[in-house]
Amino acid sequence: MRTWLMVVLLTMAVCASAQTTYRWIDKEGKVHYGDQPPATGEGKSVQQKKASQLGVVAPQELPYSVRQAAADFPVTLYSQPQCGDVCGHARQHLVGRSIPFTDKSVTTDADAASLKALLGGAEAVLPVLQVGSRVVKGFQGSVWDNLLDAAGYPKAKPKP
Repeated sequence: MRTWLMVVLLTMAVCASAQTTYRWIDKEGKVHYGDQPPATGEGKSVQQKKASQLGVVAPQELPYSVRQAAADFPVTLYSQPQCGDVCGHARQHLVGRSIPFTDKSVTTDADAASLKALLGGAEAVLPVLQVGSRVVKGFQGSVWDNLLDAAGYPKAKPKP
């Protein structure tokens, strides 16, 4: 019985790793990711990507320690299209370390108000990194690395 269950679970994992991910920008300029494309006319600049094209290891393939860190200290990157190279470098820094993260684009007044509330009323200096309940304004690679290291994320890209 256990052998049969293991075969089924492994088969499901292999199928999930071949899954396609879609990235699109909605009418308000927010970036979305999902396993289904947006409804017709709801997204512009729709990109279809395989997991291997995303620059990070698929979640089910991550080592246990990374999955545990992600569960205990989820990572969110707040940026906006006008942020330019700084946000691009910040995003690449996380991808380079294979950190699973949520990318939130701050494009509306409501987004900006939510981010300001997260920062305790302080003005945002984008990009902003949130690891668990800790928040850092601006991209400073060494500060981000210290925060990610303390949360248990690997220092180098894990080998699949």
